[in-house]
Amino acid sequence: MRTVLGCAWLLLLLGVATTATARHHRNASDAVPGRFDYYLLSLSWSPAFCLDSPQSAECQGSRRYGLIVHGLWPQLDDGERIGHCNVRSQVDERVANGMLDLMPATGLIYHEWSAHGTCSGLEPGEYFAQVRRARGEFAVPAVLAEPGAPITQRTATLLEQLRAANPRFPDDSVIVTCSGQDVPRLREVRACVDRELQPRRCGADVLRAACRAPQLLIPPLR
Repeated sequence: MRTVLGCAWLLLLLGVATTATARHHRNASDAVPGRFDYYLLSLSWSPAFCLDSPQSAECQGSRRYGLIVHGLWPQLDDGERIGHCNVRSQVDERVANGMLDLMPATGLIYHEWSAHGTCSGLEPGEYFAQVRRARGEFAVPAVLAEPGAPITQRTATLLEQLRAANPRFPDDSVIVTCSGQDVPRLREVRACVDRELQPRRCGADVLRAACRAPQLLIPPLR
């Protein structure tokens, strides 16, 4: 699953198509909309992405991004991956524009609806309201607020800081992912919540994707 998610993250944040066709879901799966066990809130560390893809939409202009919402993904406890449900609803342009403060690329917004939101059992406006609520209820520790210089951090220490900022989250409900050699870079922060957006333990497949490196590099805001 780590490989699939990693590829999806790169393709999404490269700004996949923002045309009207991108508002439609891709080939539908046989997953049933609304039939899932919990959500995974995925927050990408934008400075790391922009080092690899400086021409992407979120890396342009004067605004500096830290953690941005990658998505809110319906998950199954048994680890089976669901997505691209057979739902015809489209994301209204006003809904998409209203999410740009959290997800700064319309291609990402349309794709997240197609790939994940369609399986939530919600209409697009309701789904993205859930995305906003889930993000609003997850606090960012000071180390990730506005780093002006690179920080090398013990992975365990970063997890402790994330959990201290979010004391409602139990053990194994928050992970970080990383990529790269030597000292890997922070890639994403992921948190698991139930269907009512209450913190809960992540499934085994999510936990397997956690960064195993003893230390990681947190690139500064650009």
